[in-house]
Amino acid sequence: MIVQILAVIVAIALVMLLSPVTIYANSTRLGGQIDGSFSISWIIFMFRYAIKERKMEVLAFGTRIVRTSYKKKPPKPEKPKKQGRIRGLQRMLFIKDIFNLGRPILHLFKNFLFAFRLKYLDIDTTYGMEDPAYTGILTGFLYAASGFSQTGNNLRFESDFTRQVLDWNLRVKASVIPIRLIPPLAGFITNRDVLISGLRIIRG
Repeated sequence: MIVQILAVIVAIALVMLLSPVTIYANSTRLGGQIDGSFSISWIIFMFRYAIKERKMEVLAFGTRIVRTSYKKKPPKPEKPKKQGRIRGLQRMLFIKDIFNLGRPILHLFKNFLFAFRLKYLDIDTTYGMEDPAYTGILTGFLYAASGFSQTGNNLRFESDFTRQVLDWNLRVKASVIPIRLIPPLAGFITNRDVLISGLRIIRG
């Protein structure tokens, strides 16, 4: 009996790990206002979040089972400042820990990117920086990056040298099989620098 129960649990776990997770994002920014939605679909479930309304929904078989709204939290009262010497020492240790985590985090991010399958990407953006020279540099970089992109005409950008602006219209859809995320995540968690620095950061 116990063996049968364990076999069922293992079978369910394998189905969950081998079932693709689909991620879809739709976002726009115009005149400083951000709108759009974000959703994750997995087996029979869907998680959906509306940015402007700050509403979250969880659906099963297309039927909503959870719906919540989030309100902006009031600002927290400022904590009393610590002594300058102690605070400076803690800040130096914190920066050192963040620096030690930099390489493992970048490695994890790269492995996660390779694990995802990009189904489509559509970006239309208008940008401009305070200094027109910086806008020109960014334009050159974007043209160079788009030459290596596999999405072709799905990347569209327009530079504005007369003002500081950042507007966009973004649609992206990607999928990943959860089991492909386990090896890079396990390697990140067991990394020596991550264990030491992470423990120090948690302890404050």
